[in-house]
Amino acid sequence: MTLDQLIFNYELAKTNAAQSGSLEDRKTYFDLVGYYERRIRASRMSTGAGS
Repeated sequence: MTLDQLIFNYELAKTNAAQSGSLEDRKTYFDLVGYYERRIRASRMSTGAGS
């Protein structure tokens, strides 16, 4: 997955979390937000583009 795809999915998960109706759905999307944050950080570190 490219960095652009990761960032898109991260933003989508944040939006879905904010708009979710149930606590269970919100938790799922917040878990995805964290997952994509870690993947983005790892991707940036592997290319030397992040700190």
